Amino acid sequence: MFSTPTKSQKRLRMAIAGASGSGKTYSALSIASHLGKNVGVIDTERGSSALYCDAFDFQLCDLVNPSPENYINAIKAAANFDVLIIDSFSHAWYELLNMAGQRFENWSKVRPIERNLINAILDHPGHVLITMRTKTEYVVEMVENRSGKMSNQPRKVGTIPIQSKDVEYEFDISGNLSADHILTIDKTRCAALDRMEFPNPGQELAEILTAWLTDGAPLPETGDSKAARVTAAMPEKMKKAEVLNILQMKWEGITSPRQLTSNQVNELIEMIQSQAA
Repeated sequence: MFSTPTKSQKRLRMAIAGASGSGKTYSALSIASHLGKNVGVIDTERGSSALYCDAFDFQLCDLVNPSPENYINAIKAAANFDVLIIDSFSHAWYELLNMAGQRFENWSKVRPIERNLINAILDHPGHVLITMRTKTEYVVEMVENRSGKMSNQPRKVGTIPIQSKDVEYEFDISGNLSADHILTIDKTRCAALDRMEFPNPGQELAEILTAWLTDGAPLPETGDSKAARVTAAMPEKMKKAEVLNILQMKWEGITSPRQLTSNQVNELIEMIQSQAA
């Protein structure tokens, strides 16, 4: 029943919260670009991440209808990405609130839908970073102006994330971005990040994360990742039935790339490419 635990490598699950203008999208892209070569973005902000396509290399899914089901389908379709950014996860909460309406008893039906969405994120084979909007408030501070005089100036601050109140517990790391683009880590399972702050977060944070994530025994490749690698290797005109024929001729009784070992998947991809040549 009990056994000695061993440390394994893991995939990042990180949440970044901040008010409008704090730099959530840019920060997520900057961190992701140093975590993996292949980055995908599920964008519910009407394609706003495309504004940074000249600074970062990524593939975009413009999720116009951010229903929980569409989030889940997009997450599953992103199985071949090293890093997946969900920008923003707050729209999922808006949809769940609409589904529940004003009737408390409706939450008995809505909570399982929310759980399915969280599980889709946790089960994703790559790293996942999500952004969340925060409720915005203004504080008044004494600020020195250009003439050297002190005056009261309003400053926009983010408070709590627009999301289910316990959602941060689902993630290994969560942080809050200030209006000055400083990421403060407020929850972490990585000791090296405890109480850390990162102005304009990017490479430095990603390097700390990479060292932590890769410290341990290698993770077994998931079935979704194997299937995604095979699909990505298929020539445009090749049909799935042809791949299935190659698969069954080589490995009797196997009906899906998900059942193969990672080395067998590599061999299957070589066979597909050889046949297509």
